[in-house]
Amino acid sequence: MIPASTSEQPRAAEFAPGPWPHRLGWLAALSAVPLVLFGGSVTTLGAGMAVDGWLVAEGHFLLFFPVDLWLRDTATFVEHTHRLFGVLVGVFALSCALVTLVRERRRVARVLAGTTLAAVCLQGALGGLRVLAADLNLAFVHGALAQAVFALLCVNAAVLSSGWRDARSPGAAVEGERRALDSAATIALLVVGAQVVLGAWYRHGLRPVHAGDLALRLGLHVAGAVATLAALAALARRGAAFRARAALPPGLNGVLARLPILLVVQLVLGGLAWAGHREGALGPAEWILSVVHVLLGALLLAHCALAAAWTRRLGRAPAIAGSVPALCEVAP
Repeated sequence: MIPASTSEQPRAAEFAPGPWPHRLGWLAALSAVPLVLFGGSVTTLGAGMAVDGWLVAEGHFLLFFPVDLWLRDTATFVEHTHRLFGVLVGVFALSCALVTLVRERRRVARVLAGTTLAAVCLQGALGGLRVLAADLNLAFVHGALAQAVFALLCVNAAVLSSGWRDARSPGAAVEGERRALDSAATIALLVVGAQVVLGAWYRHGLRPVHAGDLALRLGLHVAGAVATLAALAALARRGAAFRARAALPPGLNGVLARLPILLVVQLVLGGLAWAGHREGALGPAEWILSVVHVLLGALLLAHCALAAAWTRRLGRAPAIAGSVPALCEVAP
């Protein structure tokens, strides 16, 4: 009799989607990195209205905006470049969704790729409406949602990877540890998501609100940083407990290893950015600190989303052959 694992190999090879869904997913996520950086620069410089119009900007279609107008000043350059990177992310997200629809047989992959494309389109539309309506409330929503969309792009790319498809559960003997890790990852995702919203609320209130309101926003953001530290520490402990009982997939192991580094760098950047704002003048150093702080927030949120997605994947993946009896023998 042919073993099940051997007989399933031709079928898996026959229906393999190939590398392009995953490649396009990561291209969409990677191209969103400069998009977030330039988006943070737009807020830092107050350049949201530097270009009059959206799809038709100052009499020119967005993609054919003249170079001499694009380079006329820093605010225009930052705002228009942000829009161009938004178009690039949209092209990659659309390509990923179409290729996934054609090549992938997994329903979850197809639905997620389509959902990611819809989220990118929604985010772009919010950016355009913010300009057309000159609405600071929409600017806040656009800024907060940007980091959630970035996290979704990263999860989409991970789900399309071969490592995700080939992942196996370590077995029922460590199901308790997996559920605890799943809960810690979900809590961390919610806490960091709330912190991202508080950060966007603080940044978008730097200019139009009075000092007392700004102090309240900053205080809530600092409290959110403390909560984030606690949530990520709990996630690290649960990850270590799981790792002591069973091997983690490389994708999840990498995410958990990078999270503490990202957190430490983010806390340092946050303190330096706050010190720069206190001095009042916005120089190149303060600008860079501010936008990198925004990017690190997006990366933290994306890593928490990836951790939550990976722990759910382990709970639904088929078990490693022979892993349950072996683990049960050493289980207390």
